Amino acid sequence: MEQNTKQKVKLIMVEQKPYVVTLDNIGIGDKVIVTVGGQYPSIVNCENETVFKLLTDSKLSLTQTFKIFMEPENIKFTSEQIEKILENDGLMDCVLEDGIYKYSL
Repeated sequence: MEQNTKQKVKLIMVEQKPYVVTLDNIGIGDKVIVTVGGQYPSIVNCENETVFKLLTDSKLSLTQTFKIFMEPENIKFTSEQIEKILENDGLMDCVLEDGIYKYSL
């Protein structure tokens, strides 16, 4: 992410741990979260062309993929902040300022 560029990101809980994902297209080598109808999140490594095609050419229109931007060990949100973000469907704006990621609803 470039300095001072605003980007839409989303908070998704997987096994009760918070992940911040981008809404960008995924590529081979990415670690992604896959959901079906916004439920049943699973972490998948998009490790090769076969996995990539399964994720992007899915016949199930409810299947969505999200590129992982930040993993739980790097997320410093409090449980109250997480709850507030999830009330907003997990959507946030993210800006990189002076090497620090800043989030707003």
